[in-house]
Amino acid sequence: MKNLLYTITFITLVFLPGIAFSQFQISAELRPRFEMDNGTVKPRPDSVSTMYYVSQRTRIKFDLKREKYQLRLSLQDVRIWGNGDIYTSTGVFGSTGGVDIQEAWFRLKMGGHSQLTIGRQVLKLDGQRLIAGRNWNQFGLAYDALVYNLKKSGWDFSLALSYNNNMSMNTGKVIADGELFNQNNIIKTLNFLHLKRSFNKNLTASILVIGAGYQKTDKPAVIYMCGTYGLWLKYANGKFDLSTNAYIQNGKAQSGKDVFAYMFTLHPGITFQKIRIGLGGDYISGDNANDEDYGTKEKTFNRMYGAVFKYYGNMNYYSYMKASTANGGLVDIYPNISVTVGSKHTITGFYHKFYLANPVLIGGAVIDDTDLGSEVDLMYTYKMLNDVSLQAGFSYYFTTETLKEVKKVSATAVNSPYWAWVMITFTPELFGSK
Repeated sequence: MKNLLYTITFITLVFLPGIAFSQFQISAELRPRFEMDNGTVKPRPDSVSTMYYVSQRTRIKFDLKREKYQLRLSLQDVRIWGNGDIYTSTGVFGSTGGVDIQEAWFRLKMGGHSQLTIGRQVLKLDGQRLIAGRNWNQFGLAYDALVYNLKKSGWDFSLALSYNNNMSMNTGKVIADGELFNQNNIIKTLNFLHLKRSFNKNLTASILVIGAGYQKTDKPAVIYMCGTYGLWLKYANGKFDLSTNAYIQNGKAQSGKDVFAYMFTLHPGITFQKIRIGLGGDYISGDNANDEDYGTKEKTFNRMYGAVFKYYGNMNYYSYMKASTANGGLVDIYPNISVTVGSKHTITGFYHKFYLANPVLIGGAVIDDTDLGSEVDLMYTYKMLNDVSLQAGFSYYFTTETLKEVKKVSATAVNSPYWAWVMITFTPELFGSK
C-alpha cells in the first residue's frame, strides 16, 4: 500500500503543471464482493466444503485531456481479504504484490475525424461476444495494442494491431524466458478490422474481421493464423428489440489442424412498460464424435476474448468452449426477464437450458446424450446514489450425467451446485478540472 501511495503522489505531481491548461480528472473505484461458492466452473464433490470469501478491486484513474491528445493511467489492486504475504501469528499486515496497471494509453487526434490510441487499453466490440472488457472479473481485461479509429459520415471504422511476447527486462535489456507465449491458448497476435454504422434510430450493424495468431507448441517461431469473420446487428422499434451475431472461422489452430467453425446467436425481446421479456438462443459449433473425420479438424468455435459472465450462465461452466464441452460445441436456449422498479431497482432472471451441439468422445466411449442440464440466474441491482450501487445474485445448476462426464466428476457424488454473491461498487470523482 505504501508503494501505491508513492506512485499516486508521483503521478499527481507529474500532471499538476498541465492542469491549468487541460481537462484533468482523478477518479476511484472500490468494489468488494462477498461470494458463497458451492460449484462454479464445475460441480463440486460432496467431500469438498463450500467456499466463502471476499475479493476487492481498488482502482485510481488519472485522465488528462488536451486539444490534440488524451492520456489515461489507471492503477488497480485486486486481492482476497486476508490473503497477504506479510504476516505473523498476530496478524496479516500487507502484501508485496497486487498493484497492477489496468490501463495506460496515449491517444493522438489526427484531424477532425480520426485518432490513434497506443498502449494498454480496454476494448469492447458490439455485444462483446469475441472482444470484451470482461468487467465482472475483478482484474478486468485490457489489451496491449495500437488502435486506429475513424468516424465520418455515420461510419465508424477501427483497425487494431498487437504482438505479444513472454519476456522480462533485466538492467534494461530484453530477455526471452524461452516459454511459449500462449501455452494456455493465449493469443500471440490479435488484429481486427471493425466497420459499424447506425442506419437510423432503429437499426445498427457492423462487420468484423479478426486475425488471431497462435504459436505452434513445439516451434515458437511458427505462428498459425485463424480468421474470424461475421456480422452483428441490433434492431429496436417501440416495444420490440432484437440482437444477433453470426461468425465463421477458418485458417489454422495452434495444433496445426485446419479450422472450420461457426457460431450464431439470436436474442429478441419485447418490453411492456418497465418489464422486458426476452428469449435467446446461441449455437456454438463443435466436432461430432460419430463423423468419420472426427478429430482431423478443429470444429469447436473459439470465442477468443469474448465476455464470459455475461453469456452462457453466470456460473461460468462454459468459459472455454473446447474444454468446457469436450469439443462438442454448445446449444444454449435462455428465456429471460428484467423488471425495473422505480428509478433505482432492477431485477433480472435468466433460465439457461444447455445441450452439447454434437455427441462427444470421452474415455473411448461416444456420449450421445447431449443434455447438459440447466441453470437459473437471479440478479438484483440497487442504485443507491449516483456513485454507489449494490448488487446481489444467486445461481443454481441442475446437473445431468452427461454434464458430469464432460466435467470429469462422474466418479464422485456431487453437491447441487449453487453460488450466491453480494457486491457494492463505489465510484467517486476525487478531483476534476475543466
